[in-house]
Amino acid sequence: MLCYPTTSNAQKTVVVIPKATIMHFWKIICLGAHKAVQGEDVNLIWRGPRVENKAEAQIHLLKFYTEKKVDAIVIAPSDKERLNPYLEKAVKAGIKVVIIDSPVTSKAPHAYIATDNYKSGTIGAELLAKKVSQKGPLLLIGHKPENGASYLREQGFINRINELMPGRSIIRMHMKDGSERETRIVVEEILTAMPSIAGIFSVNEPTSDGVLHVLKKHADIKIPFVAFDYNKNLEKGVKEGKICALITQKPYTMGFLGVKTAMDLLSGKKVIKKMESPVTVITSENMDRSDIITGLHKMTVKERSDCPICFN
Repeated sequence: MLCYPTTSNAQKTVVVIPKATIMHFWKIICLGAHKAVQGEDVNLIWRGPRVENKAEAQIHLLKFYTEKKVDAIVIAPSDKERLNPYLEKAVKAGIKVVIIDSPVTSKAPHAYIATDNYKSGTIGAELLAKKVSQKGPLLLIGHKPENGASYLREQGFINRINELMPGRSIIRMHMKDGSERETRIVVEEILTAMPSIAGIFSVNEPTSDGVLHVLKKHADIKIPFVAFDYNKNLEKGVKEGKICALITQKPYTMGFLGVKTAMDLLSGKKVIKKMESPVTVITSENMDRSDIITGLHKMTVKERSDCPICFN
């Protein structure tokens, strides 16, 4: 089971198009996707851009595999609107389409499996509100507005903070490319210009990495920081006290259920139209529990070798 197209005599072909392939989150989704086809007569193709926010690359892949008349497409859309015409065209062509991770505004896809991103934003607000002790504004580091998942997290955070901390100012920043490097630059500039920032919430892996980099670089800055998504660097940030809470998704489950749902659709089975993948909150108090990080980063050597693009 490889993370790139292979020659296969399998009866069915399922294509998985992630937002990116190099970040930890997507690597774990890849493992879950391949687990779903283990022992099945299915050819799984894993193809996507290396980094996020490449809607054009996803559109190209959607067009290519629609023309190839594959049986099913599982996709994590990087843009909630731009991909709609191509998703609808795939459905009209008889291809089963399952959306994972981020929503689209089209009703055409057959199923949607993701974190409740709005609720996750409210959780971030509740966690941060408990830690904020200063009177200054809060800093919300968003991704791109076109990214449906992160945008919902932002909205959930803002609305819940307004309920919990009426009148509290929120400085909301959107990244142009959503990279860790861009986040670093923006956050450093803001914290230098506004030392009164009382708390920070970031909405995904690269923005969380960027904020953490700045807080580690400036050891004198003591600001409550709630981060979103998981990798070993962020786990270390919790251990070192730089991150007071880390909201993690279930990428392995999301990848598995995305492909399993596509296979069920191909078999004529009824599927749930919308499925929620729960989140877990990691703090210094619970991170030593083995069940907390299961499926987040622990994997076997065999699993790594099965995914040469992801891990080699």
